[in-house]
Formats: sequence, structure tokens, C-alpha cells
Amino acid sequence: MKRALFILCLAVSALPVKAGLWEAVCRVESGGNALAIGDKGRAAGIAQIWGRTVQDINRFAGTKYTLNDRFDPVKSKEMFTLYTEHYAKGRSVEFKARVWNGGPQGAYKSATLAYWRKIQSKL
Repeated sequence: MKRALFILCLAVSALPVKAGLWEAVCRVESGGNALAIGDKGRAAGIAQIWGRTVQDINRFAGTKYTLNDRFDPVKSKEMFTLYTEHYAKGRSVEFKARVWNGGPQGAYKSATLAYWRKIQSKL
């Protein structure tokens, strides 16, 4: 499992600078490290998913993701997709990125503008 995660981390970190939103989020959030832990231990994995985000996704999507699933890049991408489609379906890439960073109302928070700029530099 660790070897597969390492290979996935290398694959993400080797992506071209111009990439899609998921790849940009992975670069900004963890530098492509699927085992990263941040935000004083509250965020984990390649997309730095918080435990409360996992709970929210399970609530609205009827899924059964665990906190350990945050360390699996495939499951992290699934959770990212579910979350952004739920809270930002049909919206712009900027809106989706800011929701990912700031929660369901994140696109309306000025605090997510700096995050958007970081994402934008990777797209």
C-alpha cells in the first residue's frame, strides 16, 4: 500500500504545471504527498481533507468513507468530486476551488481569495 501511495505521489508531483483543478489542489494542499498531515493534525492526505468534511460527504452522499480514506488518493479524489459537485455543481473552477478551501460558503469568503490565487498559478 505504501509503495502504491508513493508512486501516486510521484505521479502527481510530476504533473505539468498546467493541470486540472484536482491536480492543482493536490499540488497546493500537499505538494502531491498522499501521506501529508496538516492544519495541526486536522487535515490529512493528498487533498488535506478534514474529518468533518468526510462526515459531511457521508451525510449528503450516503457513503461510508473513513478518516483513513483521506490517505488514499483515489478515494480522496472521489470525496473531492462529491464535495465540489454537491456544493458547486455547474459553477466555475474558481467557485469550486474556493468552496473546497472554505467550505460550502467558501466562495463568498474573502479569506479564500489567496487560496484561489495559489490554485490559479497551478492551472
